[in-house]
Amino acid sequence: MRLSFTFLFIFSLIFSCKKAKPNAFVVDNVIKANIVKTKDYAKEITHLKDYAKQHHYNQDIALMIDYSLHSGYQRFFVVDLKNNEIIKKGLVCHGGAKGKNNSGIPTVFGNVNESHCTSLGMAVVGKRDYSSWGKNYKYWLDGLEDSNTNMRKRVVVLHAWEGVDDKEIYPNILAVSWGCPTVSIQFLDDLDTILKENEKVLLYSF
Repeated sequence: MRLSFTFLFIFSLIFSCKKAKPNAFVVDNVIKANIVKTKDYAKEITHLKDYAKQHHYNQDIALMIDYSLHSGYQRFFVVDLKNNEIIKKGLVCHGGAKGKNNSGIPTVFGNVNESHCTSLGMAVVGKRDYSSWGKNYKYWLDGLEDSNTNMRKRVVVLHAWEGVDDKEIYPNILAVSWGCPTVSIQFLDDLDTILKENEKVLLYSF
C-alpha cells in the first residue's frame, strides 16, 4: 500500500512539473518587451537638445526613431525636450532597401535616389502638403546631415498608411516602405496636432 502511494505521488509530481514548464517563446518575448520598455534614451535626447539649441531649432518638442528596435514595437517617439521625456509613441515602417530589409530590424540604410532605403541622421520637419496616402496629407522632411541630404529629392516624407497598426504587433513584422517613415493614420493625426503648434521640429533617426 505504501509503495502504491509513493508511486502515485511521484507520478503526480512529474506530471505537474511538465504542465508547469514555461513556454520559452513567451518568456523570451516578455524579456524583450521589458528591455524595450526600460530602454534609456537620455543620450539621444541630450543630442537632440544640444543640436536644437546650437542650430536654432525647436527646443520644446522633437521626434526620434530608434531603428535598432523591431518594427513590431512602437519605435517612433515624441520627445518633450523641456522635461527630458517621451510623451507619445507609435509604430513606423522602415525602408525595404529593395528586399534587403525585409526582416523586422533594418540593417541597410542609405541616401541614394531609388534605393528605397531609410536615411539616418538629423532632419527637420518641413511644410505640410497633400499626399495620396493615408488621410491625404504629409510632411516634407529636410535632411541636415551628409547621411540624409537627399530626403526631399527622394520624396522621403512623413505620411500615414492604413496598413500600419496603432498597437504593437511584435513578433509580427510591419510592412516596409520606400524609405519614408510611415505611421498609422491615428498617429499621424496626433503628430499633426503637435506639428501645427510647433515649427522647426527635429526628427532624429538612429
